[in-house]
Amino acid sequence: MLVIATAATLIAAPAASAQSAPTLSAPSNGKALKRGVAFTFKAKLDTSSEASGVFLVVSKSKKLDDTGILDGKAYMREMKGSGGSYSKKTDKYPALSDYFLNRPGKYYWQAYAIDCSGGTEDCNVESPVRSFRIK
Repeated sequence: MLVIATAATLIAAPAASAQSAPTLSAPSNGKALKRGVAFTFKAKLDTSSEASGVFLVVSKSKKLDDTGILDGKAYMREMKGSGGSYSKKTDKYPALSDYFLNRPGKYYWQAYAIDCSGGTEDCNVESPVRSFRIK
């Protein structure tokens, strides 16, 4: 009897909310972008997500740190969101020669949401990594 009651309690208990990672929309993987010209990063997040924010990371390396986020960050910003769509237009700093938008090469980008609703210590929910080129 106790086993049946315990099983019934487990079945009736509400499931922990599932954390959902952002889905990358733009730029597409491998896209070539013109040096010095601002563009917009775009991502989507399930509207039922309990995330408190979505952030963008750009790196020269596709290596991930211990938390699953791109390491060697060249650019990191919070994305603005509305109805599950998030975006961040790149800043323009024409006088900064080291700024990624002003330096030709291959870069990697990733979005991640901050969502602690899953009961885990790692509240970062990372998207896959994409690349783009500044030409």
